[in-house]
Amino acid sequence: YRREFVAAEGFTFPPGYYEDTPWTFPVMLSAGRIAALDRICLNYRQRRQGNILSTTSRKHFDVHDQYERVFAFLDSHPELNSWRPYLHRKMGEHCLDILAKPDRLPPADKAEFFRRTADLFHRLKPEGAQVDGEAALLEGSWTGYRLRRQAGRVRQGAARRAGAVRRVAAGRARTGWASLHARRPLDPELVVYSASAHRGLLGDPAAVHRAALRIAPQLRGVWVVRDAETAAGLPPDVEHVIAGTRRCAEVMARAKFLVNDVPWTGVPAKRPGSVHIHTHQGTPLKFLGADLLDKPGARLGVDVPQLLRRADRWDHSLVAGRHAELVYERAYPCHFASARTGSPRNDVLVNGGSSDFRERHGIPDDHTVVLYAPTRRDYRRGGHVDRIDVARLAADLGEGHTLVVRLHPALATGPARGLSLTELARRGIVLDATDEPDLGDVLLAADALITDYSSIMFDYANLDRPIVI
Repeated sequence: YRREFVAAEGFTFPPGYYEDTPWTFPVMLSAGRIAALDRICLNYRQRRQGNILSTTSRKHFDVHDQYERVFAFLDSHPELNSWRPYLHRKMGEHCLDILAKPDRLPPADKAEFFRRTADLFHRLKPEGAQVDGEAALLEGSWTGYRLRRQAGRVRQGAARRAGAVRRVAAGRARTGWASLHARRPLDPELVVYSASAHRGLLGDPAAVHRAALRIAPQLRGVWVVRDAETAAGLPPDVEHVIAGTRRCAEVMARAKFLVNDVPWTGVPAKRPGSVHIHTHQGTPLKFLGADLLDKPGARLGVDVPQLLRRADRWDHSLVAGRHAELVYERAYPCHFASARTGSPRNDVLVNGGSSDFRERHGIPDDHTVVLYAPTRRDYRRGGHVDRIDVARLAADLGEGHTLVVRLHPALATGPARGLSLTELARRGIVLDATDEPDLGDVLLAADALITDYSSIMFDYANLDRPIVI
């Protein structure tokens, strides 16, 4: 908030609980301009017990006095009168939310809180205002409110139980269907592929699939994808199944070959005679598998014993080189054979493949393309750390340069992309290549790479172009 604006309008925080209510609404309604910044400016820290609003106390009654102050502000600013219906509904919803929380008000005080809220709601109701939704409960009685709440809880409980029954039944049906097909012989020409937790035709599995079409055309490849939206992005001639469906369970049970770059989850037990090929995700420059056991900061959310049990399925581990072979065999002490094949997705780089990335994105032929590709931080919840001011980097590169940014897939839907990268791409300051399905296309188009400790550096090194760490 600009100090001059706050001083001129005389905004203050009053005493009591919910003291931000008569600050936030008047300030937001009075502001001539509101800007959104592309970075976190405030960190809200709480004790493990939560904040003061999660305590059980009669002090929650303060919310009524705070809304009195909000409406007194409106009385003194008739030019903001059009906001009364919104604030009236918001007040009702806010107070009902406090009432619904089991740990906010002492049980003996809930009826009084409802009646005081209803009185305030009636007294401040704008003339002609229509009341609907949750706030309409305040036009009834305390008894009626309680009955509505109880009925709602009964319906929610019934819905949860019905949902649980459906999920259990569906799971048993899938298991039974898979068990049925597991009694049939393996299909010696069926290959099931997946990449990056069923995110589509990506990485090394995609390269293996393309090579199989050329080298062993008798093989039938089926891709496991996570949802219909992902399936829609596949080429029309690629056969697929949706993860978790009966059809998926059937092909998984019958497939002779299974190819993935992350451990399979939620799949039937490995059948004798089936061949699991694990391609990994590039050259490892971090701790993995069993190496995480004494690295609690790096194994956030990782069940290492479960991970190793899934790695027990692997028959072949495709590795980029001797370093990767040593790391993976130490991190996954399981019974597989390492094949030092290189990363299949990098064949296009080694063999001098072509890329239409520049043409598709309208990058001038004479521009130098700089690729910035940071990885995720395992030690940071959310995985993102700002190390470079992307807008300033683009400006410092100057004319004749195009800055391309490709985030780690795990950051594609988080705050790292959020307002900042999305807005910079919209304004043409950078080119966001996070969603590009073929990494090779992006690497071939780049004249130089800037990265931290992303394994993309090992892929890009095949091009013998500059890398800035």
